[in-house]
Amino acid sequence: MQRINIKGLIGQNAVTLDDGEIIYNLIHESLMHGDVVELDFDGVEIFASPFFNAGVGRLLVDLKPDTLNQQLKFDHLSDFGSRVLRRVIDNAKEYYASSTAQRNKVDQVLTSDFLAA
Repeated sequence: MQRINIKGLIGQNAVTLDDGEIIYNLIHESLMHGDVVELDFDGVEIFASPFFNAGVGRLLVDLKPDTLNQQLKFDHLSDFGSRVLRRVIDNAKEYYASSTAQRNKVDQVLTSDFLAA
């Protein structure tokens, strides 16, 4: 089992897409090979959906939700962090289950909203 200390890698704030990308790049290959990965959030105090979207949610492109649930474990994740993660996974399931045309529309709306901000 691969164990990753999140605070040691990114600090006490699990917030940004870039930090989530770091986690994704560290765990994706192991999960694809059927390995179990544990993310240890001891000492991490702040959580945001962009981090979980980039680090965990996008794993559902390649893994079924049940497989992800069996292989990816979370230790020391606060109640708030768990709620954010659950919402991200639910949204990712819905997003990746939709058609390509629907995903493109969502992406277009999100991109235009981002550029307008």
